[in-house]
Parts: sequence; C-alpha cells; structure tokens
Amino acid sequence: MLPRPPQFQPTIGFSHKFRFQSGTNAGTTAITRAQLLNLIQVATSAVTTVRPFQAVRLKKIEMWTNPGVLGSPPTTVSVEWIGENSPSTVHSDTSMGVQAAHVLSRPPASSSNRWWSLSGQQETDNLMVLIFPADTIVDVSVQVRMVEQENPTAGDVPVGASLGKLYGNYLDGLASGLLAPIGFTALP
Repeated sequence: MLPRPPQFQPTIGFSHKFRFQSGTNAGTTAITRAQLLNLIQVATSAVTTVRPFQAVRLKKIEMWTNPGVLGSPPTTVSVEWIGENSPSTVHSDTSMGVQAAHVLSRPPASSSNRWWSLSGQQETDNLMVLIFPADTIVDVSVQVRMVEQENPTAGDVPVGASLGKLYGNYLDGLASGLLAPIGFTALP
C-alpha cells in the first residue's frame, strides 16, 4: 500500500498533427510563434476568440505538392528555418515528371525553433518561411499545453463566429489566409 497518492501532472498537454492546404493559393509566408499559438481558437462572441493553447512546441513540418501531369512544369516547396540561434537553413524539393515534391523538416538543433512558444512571450518571432505552389498540403506536428490557471489570451478577430464554437485558424494567420485548416471549420 502507498503511504500517499503518487504525484501527477494536472496540466493538459498532448501532441497533435495539424493539416493545412493552399488550395488555389501559392505563396511565400513567414510563420510566427503567435500563429502556432493561434492554431485553435474558441469563439467568445461573433467577433472575439480566445486561444486555448498556453504553449506550443514545433516538432516537424511536412509539405507535399500535387503530383504533376506528365510534361507539366516542375513545382517546388521549401521550408527555411530563420529562428534565433540558428543559421538560415533551407529544406527544399522539386517535383519531377509525375513525382510530387515533398519536404520533411525538423527545426535545427540548438535553435530557438525547438523552444516552447509561450503565450505573451516573443510571439512576433519568425520561426520559418514557407514557399509553396497551389495545391500544397502542409502538416505541422506540435506539442501543446492547454491554458490552466492563467486567463486565456485573445485570439484573432473573426467576422460572424458562433459563440462557443471551436475553430481552426489559417497556418499563416487569419489576415493572410493562404493555408486553410483541414479537419476544423476555418475561422471566419
């Protein structure tokens, strides 16, 4: 018999893979710590949201283009890591014939990109720049910690959200809106 209950961690945390698609959009966009913290939001009114994540740690990013039609021009996807304490590092792939372009990349060792992104701290830091053609799929694997005893931080400002509804945000933020979430209703 134990003399007392064992210790436990009450903070809710988990790992998750979020998926995004560019649809007809092509672009070059920087991803910030705030954008990772804002991946999921809960509407508190039609025009306000809060983010349930208190902290996010980026584990890896993976990108695919649509396979080309034989004879079509090649397409390229790339991830450039630009975080603090890290030299600029680019991971890139180009489609060839009917073979899709594919990139799987993890934040460089010893860079700030491997650190936890905390709500309210250095949220404007750019972690990476994504370059993608139309019809690109982007998977972002993260670890998250949920808001515990702190007050939730305000998220993006939607237009016509439903009170209490859980929304997925665009990877590059609501204002840019190039990389739409898959599996969640997109923030309006």
